[in-house]
Amino acid sequence: MPGDGFLVRAVRAHKVYNSGAVRVHALRGVDLQIRQGEMVAVMGPSGCGKTTLLNCLSGLDDLTEGEVYIEDVPLNKMSDRAKTKYRALRMGFIFQSYNLLPVLSAAENIELPLLVAGVVPKDARVRAGEFLAAVGLADFGRHKPSELSAGQ
Repeated sequence: MPGDGFLVRAVRAHKVYNSGAVRVHALRGVDLQIRQGEMVAVMGPSGCGKTTLLNCLSGLDDLTEGEVYIEDVPLNKMSDRAKTKYRALRMGFIFQSYNLLPVLSAAENIELPLLVAGVVPKDARVRAGEFLAAVGLADFGRHKPSELSAGQ
């Protein structure tokens, strides 16, 4: 319901992919409510729809049926530009394949989305250093992704 205070809400979310003659039901009637400040883990076996759910909740993919609300705004009413801006300013993603730019250092890979979000370059550099320190990688900021282990 509008005004319910949920940051993200899915109502009867369905996602069907057509793979040739086969219809794959990746999501079947998912209902979900996430409040501001809540921490949520999406868990399950490979192929159960975790990535599809996250893609649909973030507007990277569209539902076949159902509704997703972001701060009480129906996602399907937002333009692609508005969805992109919302993701850039309000969402963080850690992709399965990491999606780091190989020509940038670890620190620069952190700084880039901050700069896109409008953070001043000096502040982005400081925040990148803080983020690296928070995960024990303060000494690796100048390293390229190829110079880091998978865990790093």
